[in-house]
Amino acid sequence: GEAGVFNDLDKLKTGDKVYIKNGSGKFVTFVVRALKTYVPGYAEEVFGRNDTPHLNLITCNGTWNRTKQSYSKRLVVFSDISK
Repeated sequence: GEAGVFNDLDKLKTGDKVYIKNGSGKFVTFVVRALKTYVPGYAEEVFGRNDTPHLNLITCNGTWNRTKQSYSKRLVVFSDISK
């Protein structure tokens, strides 16, 4: 009954900062570049090669399909490491 970790992911906006604590206990900052909604099967753009450090956060979005037990879309937040 509790909200999921990405429950408010859709509230992020371009330019917002995301802070990630790495294995050394230091925080790494990423800046949101874009938010896009996809239908399932979007993997190429989301997981494609990128020469700079980035973080893509993915969560369910759209309409709940009781039969498939899944949402109709995925929200992807694209972010790049802050310089």
